[in-house]
Amino acid sequence: MADNDKLALRLRNLQTGELLVGEFADRAAALAWLRTRPRFMEVIGVASSGLHEDDELGLREAVRPLDADEREMAHALDEARLQALREQIAREQEQFEADVAAERAAMADADPDRPMMISWDEREGMAVADPIDPREITDAARKAVLAWVAERNTWVHGRRQHVARATVTVWPGPVPGGDESERCHPGGQFEVEPGVADRS
Repeated sequence: MADNDKLALRLRNLQTGELLVGEFADRAAALAWLRTRPRFMEVIGVASSGLHEDDELGLREAVRPLDADEREMAHALDEARLQALREQIAREQEQFEADVAAERAAMADADPDRPMMISWDEREGMAVADPIDPREITDAARKAVLAWVAERNTWVHGRRQHVARATVTVWPGPVPGGDESERCHPGGQFEVEPGVADRS
């Protein structure tokens, strides 16, 4: 940034908490204002882009320090902002927990034979992929997922790879139409790793 370029600073009014942007004709004007910074006007930082690190350091060093009263006001504003943030996070967490509880209640009343999404990992085994789905994996669903993984392994063995993780949606109970080959829904996903799986 050239010395004659306009320069903007981010400011905070310590009496109102209002955030402002102060614009100056050039760096010299900004330095002059910073040395005589008006009382209760805190300098937060530089709003202009492209400022050299040495120039920014020079601006920071030029700022008239906050006096004791100003420091106390700045601290109070910071604490109020942090408290408001904590309260917002608490509200969002409370709402999230309420939403999860509602979804769990809806799941408990839902059709137990509805489609189930299952995740499989060669190290961690098999689990229901939806954390709020309370159902247990049925034997039929487990066998179908293992068969699905085994089939994909035959696809990748020629490349000296094996299926390491998979996500499959299955019918855990009766298959609509009765065709067992349709127990696994289309669109399952899997990830491979180098090496051929042990088929023993």
